[in-house]
Amino acid sequence: MELVITVDRSDDALFVRAKGEVDLGTVAQLDSALDAACDEVSPPMAVVADLSGVTFLASSGLSALVRAHERCTAAGTPLRVLVGNRAVLRGFEVTGLDKVLDLRESE
Repeated sequence: MELVITVDRSDDALFVRAKGEVDLGTVAQLDSALDAACDEVSPPMAVVADLSGVTFLASSGLSALVRAHERCTAAGTPLRVLVGNRAVLRGFEVTGLDKVLDLRESE
């Protein structure tokens, strides 16, 4: 399955929206979009990684989110992660990343 990334801006955040599967074959797209977002945004704006359309998130995707978290944090920019799929959320819980990242369940 492919991964589709879209980016849009609100008054207080830059949204990186992913739809599809994040695995070794597609993680570079997510990584690149998050890097660009972290570079583009300055405080008090936030970067929001909207994964509500993601149906599968491999460990490589979790690593990309950790890298984005570190990069945004170094720049003083908050990174929020929205998750809508229980299976995707489980990966964050098993690894303990639900305690590290600003993780929110989308409606």
